[in-house]
Amino acid sequence: MTEINKNHDAGNDAIKQAIWDDPALLEALTDHHSHTASRNTSRWAWLGGMAACFCAGVIGWYVIQEQSFPDELPVKVAYASPQTFSSVDAQDVKLSDGSEVAMNRGASLHFSESARNRQAKLTKGEAYFEVARDEARPFNIETGNANIQVLGTAFNVDKSLSQTQIDVFHGKVAVSMPDGSDRVELVKGQRASVTARGITVSAFTATEPDWQAGWIDLNNVSLNDALYQLNRYSNKPVVLQHVDDHAAHISGRFKAADIAGSARLLAQMNGLAMHEYEDSIVLAKPENGK
Repeated sequence: MTEINKNHDAGNDAIKQAIWDDPALLEALTDHHSHTASRNTSRWAWLGGMAACFCAGVIGWYVIQEQSFPDELPVKVAYASPQTFSSVDAQDVKLSDGSEVAMNRGASLHFSESARNRQAKLTKGEAYFEVARDEARPFNIETGNANIQVLGTAFNVDKSLSQTQIDVFHGKVAVSMPDGSDRVELVKGQRASVTARGITVSAFTATEPDWQAGWIDLNNVSLNDALYQLNRYSNKPVVLQHVDDHAAHISGRFKAADIAGSARLLAQMNGLAMHEYEDSIVLAKPENGK
């Protein structure tokens, strides 16, 4: 019985060895191992690729966020450099905010702008403003003896020696003394005359600035102020000689194209004599003293 079992076991071992030694089985097992390893390698490669894409996506999103919202700092708007204009002859200029200005002869203007306001200084002469509307940034004008504030409108500013005159042709304009006192609001057809004594408001009917129509418009000004305005158009100086200027208050319209005639008319209105020389025009008391 024992011998039979031994023989049986030996036979089984031989069969097993034959099976394991079978070339087809070995080839199948080899192919299976190779395919398994290949699948594992492909799986890891795929997972690695997905991880790389994820990292790239995260980095890209971060860069975009940094570029789009860098620490959420406020956006800085660049404004044009300050502008300065001086007119020998009448000229039209355009300010950096889009406003348009017609400058009379002999006018000087400085303009700058910021995120909060627009600031102009008329240091000399006369100019007609058509202000570009910008409710977030008021347009301010300083003349030395008057402050003017608008949002968007059309008006004329005339700065002479001792007063500033503002004529409103469209919209609304606020006028005050340099310290902000005596503030008044003007609408179309209203005029403000600003002197050291305060602000006087009156009405006018012109549809355009008088100077653009060839006229010099004087509104209760001194004789010196009147000659100051005549000198804008004169090729030679018009001057007073030994005359007390304080008593004169002149109103009227005078032709800008005829300075000698306008000076003669001023002399007659004030009991003066006019002397025209090659290099000047002089208004003086008559030689007989009368």
